[in-house]
Amino acid sequence: MPAVQRFRSALGGFNRNDVVQYIEYLTNHYQSQIQQLNTQLENAKAAPSDSELQARLEAALARCAELEAKLAQQGGEAAELEAYRRAEKTERLANDRARQICQKAEEVAEQISAATAKMQSCEQSVLEAKATLRETVDTLYSGNSEEN
Repeated sequence: MPAVQRFRSALGGFNRNDVVQYIEYLTNHYQSQIQQLNTQLENAKAAPSDSELQARLEAALARCAELEAKLAQQGGEAAELEAYRRAEKTERLANDRARQICQKAEEVAEQISAATAKMQSCEQSVLEAKATLRETVDTLYSGNSEEN
C-alpha cells in the first residue's frame, strides 16, 4: 500500500482511515526492514567461524605433512622442499581468507547495529504517532459527547 501523501481533513481533524492506513503502512514497512536485517544476520552467522577456518587450516597442514612424509620416503629432497613451499602458501592463503571473512563479519555487524538503531528510532516514531492518534480520537470523542 503506498504511503498517504496528505491526510484528508474531516470535521475536527484528519480523516481517521487515512491516519490508520498511514500507521499500518509504517508498521508493515518497518516489519519488512526488520525481516531483512534478520536475514542478513542469519547469513552472517552462517559464514564459517574462526574455529572452522582454523580446523580447515590444520587439516590442510596435516595433509601437507603427510605428503612431505611420503616424499621423504622416496628420498626426493627437492620434492620435499616444494611440498613445504606449497604448505606455506596454503597457510598464507588460509590466513588471508580468514582475515577477509573476519573483516566482512565485522562490517556486517556494524551495518546491523546501525540498522537496528535506525529501526528502534522508527519504532519510537510509530509509538509516538499512535499516541497522537489516540489523543486525537479521545479529543474527537470528548468533543462529540459535549455536543450531545
